[in-house]
Amino acid sequence: MTKTNAGLDLEWLAAIGLAAGEANTATATSATSLTRAGASWTTDQWKNCVVVAASGVYGNVLSNTATVLTIDRWYNPGTPGGAAGTTPSGTTTYSIMPYAGGAMFMGLTTNATAVAAGDTVLPSEITTAGGGLIRKICTLTHTAGGATGTAVAVFTVNASDTGLPVTIAKMGLSPSLLSGQNQLFQTVLSATAVLSAIGDQLTVTDTITC
Repeated sequence: MTKTNAGLDLEWLAAIGLAAGEANTATATSATSLTRAGASWTTDQWKNCVVVAASGVYGNVLSNTATVLTIDRWYNPGTPGGAAGTTPSGTTTYSIMPYAGGAMFMGLTTNATAVAAGDTVLPSEITTAGGGLIRKICTLTHTAGGATGTAVAVFTVNASDTGLPVTIAKMGLSPSLLSGQNQLFQTVLSATAVLSAIGDQLTVTDTITC
């Protein structure tokens, strides 16, 4: 696994965090934002942090202005890989946690170029709506006290996948389920995989050493 510069920032934020977060009341919300009028946040001071609403849903902060958090979406904590969570009330209480969310979602690409430190997205990521090769949640394993763990995802070609055959060459891990967002850790696969028919299946295992 290659850590991009953004991945190093995420790793620091996840392991060490910020000195403090924030708890307050919103003045507006949407499916991809939370606003607190009158706030005086520094631009992007909450980037990559997690914001949690009173209803229990959470979002990954992609960026922020002085008063608005832009998030990827709202997640149900029990089923983060499923449907988006319900947008909380426009006057919800919330907490911005002083740490980052885990990079539990895997994306695939046909791009085989070496990972560049400045990459913030997975080049040519597969994003076919409804397809079986789009970003999905991993099965994560780690033994207590161990220095390594694995992130495993199983992808199955379905009828929505177009442009077959397709050669998978690289994967990426991200805190976001949405393609194109926060692609922070990437790995060129040890061998490419050619998927050519509906039902073809690919299991990708990424071994992570802390």
